[in-house]
Amino acid sequence: MATMKYCEYFDIDEAYFPCIDESAINAGVDWKNTYPHETFIKLLKMTEVMLSGTTKRSLWIHGAYGTGKSQCAYALKKILEVPEDELREYWDRYEPLKKEQALLGKLIGHKEKKILTSFRYASGSIDSPQQFFFAVQESIKAALEANHVEYKGENTLKESVIAWMEKPAQKALINSLLQTPEWKSLFSESSAEEIVEELKTNSNVSSLMGNIFRMSAKEGFTALSLDADKLRNWIKDIITKNGLKIVLIWDEFSDFFRLNRNSLGDFQKIVSICEELPFYLIVVTHPLSSISNSDESWKIVQQRFDRVEIELPENIAFELIGHAFNVKEAAKAQWTQMTQGLESSLPNSINAVMKAANITDRSVIRRILPIHPIAALVLKNIAHAFQSNQRSMFDFIKSSHDTDVQAFQWFIKEYGPMDDAPFLTVDMLWDFFYVKGKEYLTSDIKLILDTFSQQTMLNEKEKKVLKAVLILQAIDQRLGGSLPLLKPTDQNLNYTFEGIAEYEMSAKNIAAALVAKGVLICTPIGEGKKVYGAAVLAGDGAKIEATKIDIRKQSTISRLVQEGDLLSTALGLSPALKLRYALNDTGALPIATISDFTKIMDSLKHKDASWRFYAVLALAKNEDEAQNFRALIKRTIADEQYKNIIVIDALSSPLGNELFEQYVDYSAMSIYYQGNNNQQAKDNARKAKDILNRTWKDRIHEGQFYVYTYTNQDGEKATGAGNVQVFLQSYVLNKFPYVQDFAKGLTETQLKLTQAKQVARYGIVEAEVKGLIAGCEKNVLGMVWGRKEYWLAPELQSCPISIIKTKLEELIQNTFTEHGRISIDEIYDFLQDEFGFSPCNLSAFITGFLLKEYSKDPYRYINAEGYPEAMTPDKMAEMIGNYIGKSPKTTYIELMTAKEKAFYETTEVAWGVPATTCSSPSQVGIMLNTKMRELAFPIWCLEEIDGGLYDVVKKYIALVQCDGKKAQVLANEIGEIAIARPSIANSLKALLTAENCQKGMELFLKHFEGGMLPSLAKDIGAENLYLSDIKNIFSVKHSALWVGETGQAEISKLIVEYQLIKQTNSLLNTSCNTKEKMFTAWRDELKFIGFSGEALKAKHPELDRIISYLLKIVNREDLLPDILKSWLHEMIAHRAELAEVLNDRLSVFKELYGAYLEGFSELEIEEIRNSIKNDIFPASITVSNQWVKQAAENYRKNQLKTQLFNLWKVETNTKNPIEWSARYQTPILCMIEASYYEEAKHVFNVLNSAMQSDSDIRSALTFFDSHHEIFDILNDENQRDQKFRDKIIGSYATLLPDVNRVRGALDSLSINVYDWIDSPIVKQKIQSLASAEYFAGGSDKAIQLIDGMSDAELKQRLKELVQKDIDLGIKIISSEGEK
Repeated sequence: MATMKYCEYFDIDEAYFPCIDESAINAGVDWKNTYPHETFIKLLKMTEVMLSGTTKRSLWIHGAYGTGKSQCAYALKKILEVPEDELREYWDRYEPLKKEQALLGKLIGHKEKKILTSFRYASGSIDSPQQFFFAVQESIKAALEANHVEYKGENTLKESVIAWMEKPAQKALINSLLQTPEWKSLFSESSAEEIVEELKTNSNVSSLMGNIFRMSAKEGFTALSLDADKLRNWIKDIITKNGLKIVLIWDEFSDFFRLNRNSLGDFQKIVSICEELPFYLIVVTHPLSSISNSDESWKIVQQRFDRVEIELPENIAFELIGHAFNVKEAAKAQWTQMTQGLESSLPNSINAVMKAANITDRSVIRRILPIHPIAALVLKNIAHAFQSNQRSMFDFIKSSHDTDVQAFQWFIKEYGPMDDAPFLTVDMLWDFFYVKGKEYLTSDIKLILDTFSQQTMLNEKEKKVLKAVLILQAIDQRLGGSLPLLKPTDQNLNYTFEGIAEYEMSAKNIAAALVAKGVLICTPIGEGKKVYGAAVLAGDGAKIEATKIDIRKQSTISRLVQEGDLLSTALGLSPALKLRYALNDTGALPIATISDFTKIMDSLKHKDASWRFYAVLALAKNEDEAQNFRALIKRTIADEQYKNIIVIDALSSPLGNELFEQYVDYSAMSIYYQGNNNQQAKDNARKAKDILNRTWKDRIHEGQFYVYTYTNQDGEKATGAGNVQVFLQSYVLNKFPYVQDFAKGLTETQLKLTQAKQVARYGIVEAEVKGLIAGCEKNVLGMVWGRKEYWLAPELQSCPISIIKTKLEELIQNTFTEHGRISIDEIYDFLQDEFGFSPCNLSAFITGFLLKEYSKDPYRYINAEGYPEAMTPDKMAEMIGNYIGKSPKTTYIELMTAKEKAFYETTEVAWGVPATTCSSPSQVGIMLNTKMRELAFPIWCLEEIDGGLYDVVKKYIALVQCDGKKAQVLANEIGEIAIARPSIANSLKALLTAENCQKGMELFLKHFEGGMLPSLAKDIGAENLYLSDIKNIFSVKHSALWVGETGQAEISKLIVEYQLIKQTNSLLNTSCNTKEKMFTAWRDELKFIGFSGEALKAKHPELDRIISYLLKIVNREDLLPDILKSWLHEMIAHRAELAEVLNDRLSVFKELYGAYLEGFSELEIEEIRNSIKNDIFPASITVSNQWVKQAAENYRKNQLKTQLFNLWKVETNTKNPIEWSARYQTPILCMIEASYYEEAKHVFNVLNSAMQSDSDIRSALTFFDSHHEIFDILNDENQRDQKFRDKIIGSYATLLPDVNRVRGALDSLSINVYDWIDSPIVKQKIQSLASAEYFAGGSDKAIQLIDGMSDAELKQRLKELVQKDIDLGIKIISSEGEK
């Protein structure tokens, strides 16, 4: 029976939030759950002092992850803004606050004087003073509106922007600026109206405002700027006019200091307002030690604040855990009883934890059950083991639903109070603490916990204790031994597993066993105590530290960049920028360090700068290196020889000491594990690499940049990789303003070079665009797509594509005028150099579109060898694709001559060839080959009905048959004739029909070889087929290339086939009219001929060749025309001999196989021949001899078998002994005398079997000759009953006199009657029947007989029975032994 689980008693409060963030606030987290511990009360007191104005400073809240600093900050906000009664309710809820009534009074006093509170979360997007000013202003404005404060000061910046842009002059100015490359690439909006609409309708416009700030700074719009002084005045105006105190609490403010460490002056100006008026900016950050630096400005900033560190006392942590449990109403009484029982099993560990955590109320511990007190103490300190805010006790209590981590919510579903292990013990933290959290552990902690996976021979108890020891050791190490209760000693292990019966007193013994195995070591710590630790760590700490020293020395910035091979992709370039700037498809840029910067710059300065652009990404290891490197960059970029290179300075985001030390830790651990735990070595090496390729790379991506060029040697500041990309795009557009790479909606594949020919064709034909280039016709070409002569339309002449087309037309027409043709090289190089066309699918598509007018008549294609072909869209696409792609060839666009044009036009009409397929005379020849085959009959037949056109037809025939040079000559000749005879195209069209070709063939056949083919066709009944056969002859691919003599030779072959069919019909008396039917007739005939062809050849050598040909037919081998001709000759020469064989097959059979047929009559020989089922004609002499011999032997054998079974059938009127047994319900073997029992049994098996040997059949016949009387016995009913009684019923016959009743009972057993004689089941059944009769009265009869006998008679009778009945004797002997 399943026991109840903890989740049936309680669950985790839905309103319980592991951490306070924006989502928790929006979800309505209850601020009154904030427990007023000592540091929170200190924060309230410092807030009151701040509000009193005596310090003239704001507050800086800081603390480690998991201490609840965000909770405290949010609670502070609510305390300052909620009504008095709600605040008093909160104050009265907690004992520590009840003691602070004076503080409550002061806070209420401040609240009465009007405090405006604003709360802001996160600062990762604030990377400039302007954005900071805008964020502060927007936050205060939102608070003013939420509190219905009427006066909101002068216009806010956003409102100022809207008002400024709505003025006509400013609107026109902005619209013109948005058409320039720089601002067009930055703004997604295309007009001032769109910007204003976005500002009015969207609440989150920080990104748009950032773009406006950038434009205003660059273009000098002072009206749109907001500086520190303007913001100070605005805030002071609001405070003065409204009589307010303003408190802006900004949580997660650490990123602001990271992003703006070099520009904190304006920040100080805003913070310092509190020196004049009550404006207080309260910031919330990670511990100061994690974000501080040595700059003087940083020290000044800190002096502007009073700092309060939030710490979470041990006892309060336990209280907070208990607050998360929501006991179900119906289970409260039972749960109270359960927790009392659970508590009673933990007396020692509860006392120890209460003392260590300074807990005085035992109910605090009771409320956290079933979490074991020691496990709870570990949880309180768990955050110390992690490098950042990845794990806390709150995360463990309420883990995310989208993870499979085995945390507390998993535990309460799997365990219950009646389980053998009812507590969540320290070892159960393993999955949460290590398996799912190892990525974030500090290296020293991970070193300890990694030792677990090295132990592969432990049982489950040892694993459980080892996990607990390692976790305790890890936490103890991070705490510096400050909490003795968490040291893995014997006593503490007893505490750790107290309440778990299986481990409570044995944990220390298991630990000792692990020491004996060498898994753990035991180290004395004084006072007779010893502490357990991972054995592999003994003495290794010093070794690892020495490795770290080596790594620090060797890890120069050059080496770090080399290992961080993805750093080069930190900008995350867009596909268009990858194409222009990147080294490869990954978007990698060359990385420069201070040591190789000059070398890299020198390697790029002479690079071809046609459509490509060159940029390097500058990185540094630390702040000092960054400062020196930046100075080097500024000196270098001033040199004109580097004018084509952009330097992207990411030096504001150096690797830094913190990340570098993490990299060193992981690298050292990788080296430490090499050779003894290769998987751990790989894992740590991967994590070291991830510090560079992920963490540092992401920091670079989000950080500040300065972009230097020769024309802007002071550098342009850009915050975030996105703004760097805007600069790079603008740089391209400044050089090539009409480039289309940056059009909206383009895909990465469209900006790669993969299918240049295919996509160029889409641009040429202007059909529906599909596949990878789909959408470009709208995104790039827009209104010009599908518009003829678009570049001449006045309304479209300003379009980029029209401008490009106009310039390209000038080039092409000028070149045509001078040279008559232009190469694709000259065209594409012009587009590349003048308009920045790059090698990609998009460029191929646009080039195709620009050249579509040249993809047909009157232009033609000239290949690299100088041969002309007709110009088609496919040919034009090929020219473009080849030149842009990897196989550039010099090909030309050229105009056609009058003769060439006449040739193509005549050919199109005469032959019905589409104009688009007439690309060259050679191509026409290929097309005409197909057309000629479509006519079915050879075109030379038209000579029979010549209408004065056959001279031109012959030229077309020659065109099909010749090569490229000769084809061009013939084309010109045909074109010359066409010019002289304008009507010839239509005359040829009338002549070149299938009907005329068939008519010509019929006329030709009447005189070819004396008209033999039509005559033979009539003889074999193929009058309606012979023309089809001729069609088939000329349907082969290259039949049009045949000269007349070749075609006539093929018709002669058909005559031979018809002659063979005629001979076959006569010999086989068939009516075949095709070669295939003739072959089928021969195969059918020979399949049943009854003898081997090879054997026949040996006896009749005159038929050798005929039989060889017949064997080929049987084996479905090809018979070439020469063989068919030879076969016809042989058929005519030896027709009589072949007919004799076919007409007297039995005589041939006896002639060939007489040795095996002795003693058989002619009728029997025929039966033997017919019994051969194999296809004997293709068999060899040897194989056919074996088959005939076997057939003869089988025939003889079947004669004896028939004799045997006929005898049995006549004598017994049954099929076999099995059927006889079933019919008479008597096993036949019980009828047989013992003297020939075995012999008869064998004979019966022969009769019952499906297969018999010849000797078995003969033996059976001999047996019946010797024992013919057996049939009389079998047919005698009395004998059957008596034998059944004797052999089957046996000694029980007295009790079972009715044999038919016994037969009926046995028949129900489903055992074959034939097998009854030997079946133990049958014997048991008979015994059962007899026992039933015996105990139903038979025993009384025996007793009656015994009673009628004297002692002497009885004794004598018993002796007689014992001498005859062994069973009875044994029973008497056995009964004597039992006495």
